[in-house]
Amino acid sequence: MKIRPYARPLAIGSMVVAIAACTPTHHVTTETPSYDPTVSARMRILTGNDLQSASFRPGTCYTPRWQNDPQRISVDDGFLARYKYSSRSVTIGMPPSPRPAMRVEGLHFKDLVREYVVDAGKPLTLSMSTAGGTDYDHWSCSATDVSFTPVAGQDYDVFLALERSGRRSYSCSITIHRIDANGLDEPVESRYAPKCPAAPDAGENKTAP
Repeated sequence: MKIRPYARPLAIGSMVVAIAACTPTHHVTTETPSYDPTVSARMRILTGNDLQSASFRPGTCYTPRWQNDPQRISVDDGFLARYKYSSRSVTIGMPPSPRPAMRVEGLHFKDLVREYVVDAGKPLTLSMSTAGGTDYDHWSCSATDVSFTPVAGQDYDVFLALERSGRRSYSCSITIHRIDANGLDEPVESRYAPKCPAAPDAGENKTAP
């Protein structure tokens, strides 16, 4: 946990939710990726285009956001998206979240949710951060990266839990809950995820065993 001050599938349908005048436009895309509950799980992640970021990658380690990693999937629309007065959610038919703020109709400002089909039985590493404040008092919080292993046929909510830990400081942690259509909201255990080891240089000489 780090706190510091500072001054893909084809979319088959979409709609625009106009919440109110002078508020960000919220776009919602509905997708129908292939989903086999015997070998896959589904995961919904809450993040936003307003000084927030989230990503995940297969395995039990993370790579820095600035590092090129073709395996890492960014949940938000990238750095420049924070300058847009809009957000874009993607849904694939998961059960409604027990958290109103993770439902399309309950999203605030430029928050968004993205739903994914993921491989079951294979670990995923999650990275999330957030920031906020005023013109005179800024703060940011990067959660400790964690990994967990989805179970076949199960649905998960992933979000960042934020708590005030002082007058101008916050603590945050990545939270994973197993959900279902009957209101299940069960915390899921996760593990600390270390930084991935650096890949060897492309020009490094290798000796065959």
